[in-house]
Amino acid sequence: MVQVDIKRKQHTIHEITIRHHAGYAKKGKDLVCAGVSCITIGTLNALDRLCNGKCILEMKDAYIHIVVKQPDHQKTQIILETMHMQLMTVQEKYQQYITITDQEV
Repeated sequence: MVQVDIKRKQHTIHEITIRHHAGYAKKGKDLVCAGVSCITIGTLNALDRLCNGKCILEMKDAYIHIVVKQPDHQKTQIILETMHMQLMTVQEKYQQYITITDQEV
């Protein structure tokens, strides 16, 4: 199951961790993993190109970690909230394969 953990301070995203595989189908045919990968890689590309070092980005096999260095940067928050909404859309259809935890820390 894909696990998405979002940590906020004062309702602002400060950190996101995404890990594991969905297990919906065999590797190469897993629509849930493919959808999550497209959303997250697109987000990483947008953060890298549009937010000029405002985040620390890490990507490995079945693992993405985003740490927001400047949480008050509006463009960064819009990109991350958009990713959150897209992942929630996947979760609505495939809730047994993706879980999202959104917590205030």
